[in-house]
Amino acid sequence: MKTTKHPRELSQAEAESIVSDFDSGDDYVVVQSDALSELRAAAAARRDADSRIEAAALRAHRDGASWGVIGTQLGMTRQGARQRFERLT
Repeated sequence: MKTTKHPRELSQAEAESIVSDFDSGDDYVVVQSDALSELRAAAAARRDADSRIEAAALRAHRDGASWGVIGTQLGMTRQGARQRFERLT
């Protein structure tokens, strides 16, 4: 049985291999493979940014900042910040 990984768990080499297999397939035509590379890079940057935001929000909360203050810094409501980050505490 072949195990599958969540796309976020793929290494860059694994993602490129999948794209290469996809690009070489007869049933599919990828017009701008550079666009897919940029998309993967942007997604990786977003994951990194999300991790930084989570760590900073948790640190701010541990340091005494309210969910309201944290939410304001992130452009969201107190409730939104609490719902997003409280599960991580």
